Amino acid sequence: MAAARSAVAVLIVAGSGAIAAAHFALGNQPVIPTIGIAVLVVSAVSFEFVLRHVQRRLNRDALQMQARWEVRQAELQEIAGRDDLTQLQNRRFFYERLQEEMEIAARRHKSLSILMIDVDDLKAINDEFGHQVGDTVLRAFGRILNTHVEENHVTARLGGDEFAVIMPDAGRREADALAWRLWEELAKSPVCETDHASIYLGVSVGTGGYPWGGNDLEEIIHWADTKLYANKLERKGFKQPARGGKDNRLVAAVVDVLCTALDIRDQMTHRHARRVARMAACIAREMNLSQDDVLEIEYAAALHDIGKIGVADSILRKPDALDDGEWRDMRRHSELGYQILKGIDFLHDAADIVHAHHERYDGTGYPRGLAGNEIPKGARVFAVVDAYDAMISKRPYREAIPREAALMEIATNAGTQFDPHVVDQFLVMVRRNPDGFRDDDEVYGSRFENQQAAEEVGSGTQFVPVEP
Repeated sequence: MAAARSAVAVLIVAGSGAIAAAHFALGNQPVIPTIGIAVLVVSAVSFEFVLRHVQRRLNRDALQMQARWEVRQAELQEIAGRDDLTQLQNRRFFYERLQEEMEIAARRHKSLSILMIDVDDLKAINDEFGHQVGDTVLRAFGRILNTHVEENHVTARLGGDEFAVIMPDAGRREADALAWRLWEELAKSPVCETDHASIYLGVSVGTGGYPWGGNDLEEIIHWADTKLYANKLERKGFKQPARGGKDNRLVAAVVDVLCTALDIRDQMTHRHARRVARMAACIAREMNLSQDDVLEIEYAAALHDIGKIGVADSILRKPDALDDGEWRDMRRHSELGYQILKGIDFLHDAADIVHAHHERYDGTGYPRGLAGNEIPKGARVFAVVDAYDAMISKRPYREAIPREAALMEIATNAGTQFDPHVVDQFLVMVRRNPDGFRDDDEVYGSRFENQQAAEEVGSGTQFVPVEP
């Protein structure tokens, strides 16, 4: 009302002023023309005033509509980024936010950690108690997760029984501490009570991070998934029997499961793993090692590439030669394999062999630069058979070489790349039974004697090719 009264006053003043100005300008002219001119002036002023008032009203309405639209968009964005069941963030939000946090960490030279979490035995809970109870369990775990994280952490349900946490400005130690807090909390009390049972929940956890666990998103996720896989196996109860000794049937079953998992990732490695496992066991027997040692070496040889589960598909399946950065990532697979196997009690010794299977006798190998007897005996045995099998097997990026050329290279590199004693035993064994390791359904190495290739390969190379 005050604004309206002010507007009317302005119009009256303007009209009076217009009439006075017109009358003064026309002097002794009749009054009617003077009034007409004044009316035109007042009308123009009034129109301008109304136009500005309407414009301000439209601008105000537009701003209000924009604000309401932005609020609604934020609400929809929030809904789109949340998991309906647990009200945690969902998979899409998690990966978008993780990429953003990694970029921030890289710019600020900060650490970043993640937890990848699987709820144990969710299918068994659903089958036993029904999906409603299973949903209750998942909601309860979501609340527990939110209770134990920091304010700047991001919790998410990736789908099914999979959860994850983003921990900005946190290192490996903080990530491990959060995992332990979750395990301790879940062990205290059941997450759900039914008429017939109290349901205690277990979770398997894998940690990853930047820069300590990788330099890009895919690498960090693979590292965390690899450790999650190892933790899941450990929590399934794959432990040494209480009476001592090993249940070899159980060990063999676990090894077979792990090999199958690797075969899904990298189909080329499966036959290679079988061959080198068989050869390594034969050499170990030739060296008069104990049966336990023979089996340990055989298991380690079969699982030597298990760490490739944590190598990016773009590297693992690349048909061309790897560049320097890709080689660095590939070479981490021995450490990843060690991380997977060390948590399984009856494969702990095999884990040490896997960790060292790319070490060289002269100390120039990786990942730790071990030399001589510092390298586990099983790894020294494996190094010979792995190199031999790699040379006589065709690969997408190179042809196989003849058997004799491969044996010449093995002998040439005794004392540098290989343990001389192992090489001696290997050469005796292969000469005695040259086709003893070939699969019946597979052409093992080159079946064509190429003297020129043999001469070229046997001309004093310093590094025998091995599987990366």
